Amino acid sequence: MKSTKTQAWVRIYHLPLEYWRPKALFSIARGIGTPLSLDDHTMRNNRGLFARVLVDIYLLSPLPDELFVEGSDVAFVTDVEYEWLPPFCSHYKMIGHELAQCRVIHT
Repeated sequence: MKSTKTQAWVRIYHLPLEYWRPKALFSIARGIGTPLSLDDHTMRNNRGLFARVLVDIYLLSPLPDELFVEGSDVAFVTDVEYEWLPPFCSHYKMIGHELAQCRVIHT
């Protein structure tokens, strides 16, 4: 069975204070996939350089490195970083190896 989904921790950078609420963070993370949870530091509003959200990601969709956030009186672009993603072959459309290591493509 081909696997095209994974869960990954995503770092969301440069957020104003009012966007550190779980509801706002989940709304922002929906631009990547389905948000599942926040890490402990983010839940306790221990503001650091980034908020950390666990997201269910569909690997067949392009993964953005920034997201457009629009509030009632402000709009901005924020950077996102994926802590780890599994190797994914875009030829076979499955997790297990990257296209550069695909034996079918490179034989």
